[in-house]
Order: sequence, then structure tokens, then C-alpha cells
Amino acid sequence: MYRSITLDDPQPFLAAGDGSHQSPADPISLSLSNRILPYLQPDLEPDAYKLYEIAKMFGRYVDELRYICSTHTVSNTPGVRLLEAEVVAGTILAKCSQKRWRKDRMYRMRLHASTLARDVQRELAEDLAADQATQDQLIAGLRSAWHAWSYSLRRGNEFGANSFGLIALGVVFDSLERLSPTP
Repeated sequence: MYRSITLDDPQPFLAAGDGSHQSPADPISLSLSNRILPYLQPDLEPDAYKLYEIAKMFGRYVDELRYICSTHTVSNTPGVRLLEAEVVAGTILAKCSQKRWRKDRMYRMRLHASTLARDVQRELAEDLAADQATQDQLIAGLRSAWHAWSYSLRRGNEFGANSFGLIALGVVFDSLERLSPTP
């Protein structure tokens, strides 16, 4: 019975209005759009320069993630790499007879991955780290992170796009929380 189930591929974007503007149609973007639109209304779509900057940031992120995946594996076989999901989860699924060596590899991988994530967060919204960030700085960080989230959705299932999107989404949530704290 479970073999007869067929799944349709979801459409990542829906054309809006005249077709010149595309908005993300995933459930996360749809549920967040009401909270984000008041802050981003005039600049809903990134300009060419911002898109170029996000693409460069994504490229650097993917290069570093590939390095993490290839250097922190427990196998000595050439070409064996960790999965993006292993790095995000902070674990190595492969079996290893030397538990201490495997544990050390996981610790180093987590450290390297967390440093990479903090660097991307800082690049998206540098002023969010400051306790006294102004509303304009928070909105700029929200705008940048939202554009990066949208960019990751456009990249689909490309290597690194999912984890890059998670980092950007974290910055979106942090920005929204600081912009409109709940009583």
C-alpha cells in the first residue's frame, strides 16, 4: 500500500501580478510574509548589487562547506565526503573502529561549521551583534537575511543551499524578535 503513493514536486515560486516579481511560495515564507512585509515593503526584491553580494557570499559558504565535508570524514578513501545534513546535525554517520578519533573529528567539524555559520550571520547582519542596534540597522539585517533566504530557495537542492537558507532564516527570526519583542 505504501508503494502506491506518488508525490508531486512542489513549485518553489509562484509568479505574482505581472510576472516580473516572484515571491517564495514555501510554507515558511508564506507564514512569515505578513510579519516581514511592513519592514521590507519598498525593497521587496534585491537590486543587482545585493544579489551579486549574496551570490558571492553563497559561493564562499559552499566552498568552505565542501572543505568541511572533505576534511572531517573518518574514511581514508579518496573522494569520500560528509553529507551537508551531517555537518548541519553535527554528527558523522559513518562507522569508525576508533571511537576517540571519530569523536575528535566530530568536535572539530562542529567547531568549524559553527564558525562558518557565525561568519555568514555576521556578513548578513553585522549590526545585529550589537546590543544597541538601531531599528534601521535591524531592518537592514532583516532585508539582507530575507534576500539570502529567498536566494537559497531559488538554488533549490544545490549543495549548501539548504543550510545557507537555515542560517539566513535564523537571522530573519533574530531580526524580527528584536524589531517587535513580545510582551
